[in-house]
Amino acid sequence: MIAYLKGEITEIHENDIWIEVGQIGYEVFVPYEQNRNVLQRGKQVKLYIFENIKEDAHDLYGFVTVQQKELFKKLVGVNGIGPKTALQMMNLYDVDHLIEIIMMQDHKALGKVSGIGPKTAQRIILELKDVVQRLAMPDLAYLEKGLPEATGQAKEEAIAALEALGFPGSEARKSVQAIFDYNDTTETIIKKALALLTN
Repeated sequence: MIAYLKGEITEIHENDIWIEVGQIGYEVFVPYEQNRNVLQRGKQVKLYIFENIKEDAHDLYGFVTVQQKELFKKLVGVNGIGPKTALQMMNLYDVDHLIEIIMMQDHKALGKVSGIGPKTAQRIILELKDVVQRLAMPDLAYLEKGLPEATGQAKEEAIAALEALGFPGSEARKSVQAIFDYNDTTETIIKKALALLTN
């Protein structure tokens, strides 16, 4: 199984990107609309991979954060939701917004995604409204993995600092999510996020 791919983006298409890793090009389906600032041709990127293996296909889906990948896995676990539909949902809404939609049981917002009718929206909410709460509270995930609670604190401190510098909250959080590493200090996270926001 592929955990992640790290390499240079060589092509960007409507539904996928090509990433070159060790002189091998991989076609990876990504939620591009929510990650435009990271997924740019010629840039080095690290994508967390979900493999969809079938008899007639072996598709790779890539995400710039672990949280994105985990939410995608939860979505495709719902009966009737395939990878393509899940990807559409994550293209239309960023992770935090989508989690909020499910927790608030907003059927209308889910219905804006092509292929999701009232019954499917109801199924998503029933199956995931409790599950996604864990994704909405990242500090708990860190503790479960045996990682220090300070990692979550550093992340939130960095977002607050970026907001104080005048960046919108949604942009600040998205940039921090894109570059976050468990080993980073608050200062390092801020520097990395600023480089992304001002590029």
